[in-house]
Amino acid sequence: MNKHTWTIAVLAALSLLACDDGDGAASPSGGADAAAAADQGSAPDAAVSAPADAGPEPDAAPPSGDVVGRCQYVNRFSQGEECKAYVGAAWTAESAAADCEAVFLNQPGTFEAGVPCGYEAELGSCAVGDMAADGYVLVSAGNDPADCGLSQTGCETFAGGSFTPAGVCMADDRCPEPEPTVGPVFVQPYTDCRPPLEGEPPGAGPDGQVCTPVIVSGCTEPGRRYADYASCADVITQRPYSAYGEVPQVDPEDPRLADEGYLGELAWVKTEMEACACACCHTTSDTPNGFSLWDTEAGPLWIDTIPDTGLAMLAGWVGSDAFGAVPTADNNGFERIHTGTPTTDTARMVAFLERELARRGRAEPEFAETRPFGGPLVVQQEYEPSECARGQGVEPDGTVVWTGGAARYVYVMAPDAANPGAPPNLNVPEGTLWHVNVPTAEPLPMGCGMKYGEAPSNAVQVVPADGAAPALEPGKQYYLYVMRDVGLPITRCLFTFQGE
Repeated sequence: MNKHTWTIAVLAALSLLACDDGDGAASPSGGADAAAAADQGSAPDAAVSAPADAGPEPDAAPPSGDVVGRCQYVNRFSQGEECKAYVGAAWTAESAAADCEAVFLNQPGTFEAGVPCGYEAELGSCAVGDMAADGYVLVSAGNDPADCGLSQTGCETFAGGSFTPAGVCMADDRCPEPEPTVGPVFVQPYTDCRPPLEGEPPGAGPDGQVCTPVIVSGCTEPGRRYADYASCADVITQRPYSAYGEVPQVDPEDPRLADEGYLGELAWVKTEMEACACACCHTTSDTPNGFSLWDTEAGPLWIDTIPDTGLAMLAGWVGSDAFGAVPTADNNGFERIHTGTPTTDTARMVAFLERELARRGRAEPEFAETRPFGGPLVVQQEYEPSECARGQGVEPDGTVVWTGGAARYVYVMAPDAANPGAPPNLNVPEGTLWHVNVPTAEPLPMGCGMKYGEAPSNAVQVVPADGAAPALEPGKQYYLYVMRDVGLPITRCLFTFQGE
């Protein structure tokens, strides 16, 4: 791995935080594929090792006996050397070789039968799946301690595996050198108020301004274009963008082209979507290099660029709560509670999308088993914390300690609190006792003396908004949740405060 791993991991995770990419199909950034892998319980071979004290010993440790074989390759995103060891009894040399030829999310690898993975310098290994069946172990080469935290995140958050640290990742350095921040960080939601464009009516904001929430689920005023009133560049930090997808050919005899009622409703859907941050990814004119997966500007029947599962999500047949939503009252009348796309008229939007699905021969029961959209965000919602390992928790003197590297978001919560999710409505769960974040400055180094209830000078105390955090009670259990950035948890565990 290399220093660009920070950017890679953020891109992979945060691509899930955006307007919904249709069927969750792959984009060149890899984020949606990573999500699909996490949703299905399989793993993108993108980040594979762990930091010291990453948590309890894995339930299924990498086996020490024979392996079916190994697949060596260069990770497409990190450009680091990685190896996949096929250890489950369900693997055969033939099936392992075929898997290696099409390693998920990576360049095709080189397969060797009967040979285990091994590097002179390793960051660690990630055991994924049932080691007695179709499980496998991912091993990552490297000797840079700065890569340990992201290796933990990749293994736990995206691969759904268990870590075993190795090499430099086994060091117990309570106050390491700060890690460099490479690439963008998640821009927290804010409101952008601007005068209306020339020729447009006054806005509903102060002094006739148009006020727009800058967040992936945000929308400007109905009838206006989002990109005219908000920064798509900031939105893209919340959903990394890649141009991807093709526009299908339009049959000139398609009866929809002569159906004025249909075309009128389709034009309304287009206007609704382009008034929202979806336009930052799903148009041609508002994106840097072209649309991502589907395009509202792709001609008179642009709806055909959206896959069936994408339409089902947009219609609310498949859940997408994990992406977050701006409250309707703060979102210029747009709601994203019952549909996957914000809209000012839920019934009208659902009716159109359901008619389009029916035209394609699809019915809602067909999607009953489809996993909710959100990939790692859904996995994070479902995560159940276990007991903290050494080097994690709040010490008797109040020092907050975690593993996995520098962090931008630190929570101390009630033990039964929900896991923090996407802003603006899921990022501060009920039961949060203390929460600080560092949205713009350098992140907080782990184990360097930050005290519970005392926000560092470069951090913002979000909870409580005013006053002191409630005192921790000796003998009582609490939930420590630490994220490298939004969508990138590094420590999530339950600790019992001992008190002084």
